[in-house]
Amino acid sequence: EWTPGGFSSSGGSGGGQQVQQQSYGSAPNSPLRPAMPGPSANVPEWNPNQGRVVSSDSSGAGVKEFVPGVGLTSSAASSSAGAPQEFVPQQQQQQQLAPDEPAPTMTTSSTTGAPPPPATALTSPRTLHSLGLPEDLWAHYRDLDMEASHQMDPEDARHRAVPAGYVNGYPLDHDEQQQPGISNKKRSSFGYPTMVFRVISREDGRTYCIRRLDSVRCVSHKIAGGVRDMWVNAVDPSYSAAAQQSNVPPPRLVDHPNIVRLYRAFVSQRAVFFVHRYHPGARTLRERYGGGVPLPEDIIWSIVTQLVGLIKSVHSANLSVRTLQMNHILCTTEAGIGAAGAAGTPIGGRVRIRANCIGIPDALEFEARKPLADLQREDMRALGRIILSLATGSELTPTDCTDQTLSQCEQYVGSHYSSSLVSLAMALVRPRNMTNDPPTIFDVAGMVAQRAFDELSAAQTAVDRVDEALAGEYEAGRTLRLLLKLGFINERPEFGVDRRWSETGDNYVLKLFRDYVFHQADGNGRPVMDLGHVMTAVNKLDAADEEKIVLASRDGKNIIIVSFADVARCLENAYGELCDGSVPAPDMGHVGGGGPRGF
Repeated sequence: EWTPGGFSSSGGSGGGQQVQQQSYGSAPNSPLRPAMPGPSANVPEWNPNQGRVVSSDSSGAGVKEFVPGVGLTSSAASSSAGAPQEFVPQQQQQQQLAPDEPAPTMTTSSTTGAPPPPATALTSPRTLHSLGLPEDLWAHYRDLDMEASHQMDPEDARHRAVPAGYVNGYPLDHDEQQQPGISNKKRSSFGYPTMVFRVISREDGRTYCIRRLDSVRCVSHKIAGGVRDMWVNAVDPSYSAAAQQSNVPPPRLVDHPNIVRLYRAFVSQRAVFFVHRYHPGARTLRERYGGGVPLPEDIIWSIVTQLVGLIKSVHSANLSVRTLQMNHILCTTEAGIGAAGAAGTPIGGRVRIRANCIGIPDALEFEARKPLADLQREDMRALGRIILSLATGSELTPTDCTDQTLSQCEQYVGSHYSSSLVSLAMALVRPRNMTNDPPTIFDVAGMVAQRAFDELSAAQTAVDRVDEALAGEYEAGRTLRLLLKLGFINERPEFGVDRRWSETGDNYVLKLFRDYVFHQADGNGRPVMDLGHVMTAVNKLDAADEEKIVLASRDGKNIIIVSFADVARCLENAYGELCDGSVPAPDMGHVGGGGPRGF
């Protein structure tokens, strides 16, 4: 019998029956622990064979019976002293009573915590699928994780194309008809042989997208670094005034929600490399919407509104995008809205638009760069071509924008879409003014201001759903931490020279608590899979609730009255003891973080 700090034994009050009544606490009337029952208190004992909790008082004054899902119930003593009555569920008792006879009530012990009541027609039992993310979001993130986990064959020759400092390369522009090898380089729209990989950095363990351009002789280390600094250090001037007043640095331009962030640009292996953020599941506008099917107008306005916000921020920073083409704009499915529908239909669901390949044209044309005003006007013309491409289902290039083609596009778009969309597209690709210059981004921003409110509402709806999913994952995460700690402690074969470490002291209490949470059974020994009871018990353990519960050994000989706060202290003490005596974790550098106490 374990006695350090709190277990005590007392005999039964009569009938010759002896029950070990153990009061767990650090000191009598401690402010941290509620007062426990004295030696004369009736402590119920769990009988595993009959599914009953029999009082240690054999005088027959009352019988406490444990019912899974209800807890400890009181029933009147039978005519024979000490003989327990058979428990009848409350629903069956109400059916057996006369119409004018009041239904009996079930009471639970005030000194013990009872599991939640059984499920009714209004409260269905929780299932494992009700924990964490909703089903559609769970499937969405699972697919993204699977796509981000693809691996190349270890013998693939394309591994040599990945620069030093990056590992686990996987081609993002692979062609299934080609044989793997470095010779399978495609000539990109930039005019150079290009290969794109998803890689993992050795420095921080994060995943990136790296683009390799070969046969580039006009880019040096200085030019690559200068272009990278130009984009990374750029800020939106509209944030400057507020930032100076609040002493908060303004957000950098590369962190714009509609830009694929540029991290590095360097020269290695006689090639130029550009490292951007990796977005799993991203597809270009050409891949997603280039199937020859015109898009609904609401989706077009959503894309246009996001592009206008992107161009406005870039032009305000005295830069130009220069990559507004269907094959350089990425779109990813919004997790908050339309995640399931977007996967099953070619044009359904809401998407996030991001300009890709930022900085690459600036580096390749650094020595022959054009004036900034000309580059910004070309961005506006490219925006008009994107609008017509999405509305007609046919991609338009600068060479396709002849008067005849534009007239046909204007006629088609005018008969299928609103006049505001037609006016905006034609003003960008065929301006009718003295200079033939398209309107500036600030003029276009005023034209789409009304549509921006629709986009704002949709974005806030997506944020609300993601926030709800995050709250569910928080619940699952803190539950996982507790279960991991219990898993390290329960049934541990040995700890140093102590082969019964998990069966003594605080660890024995944790073992009984594990049985109380997961090993509930009915009177016939059948398992009770009550997830609500499990979640309630784990949540009260995490909150260190002062509610008391009865823990019983599997043979029914040991009964302990503890609170969830007592179990929480036992868990922290036992886990801390394990951490203090554990083998130091290997040094992973910048990868990961925190030791075992980080749980």
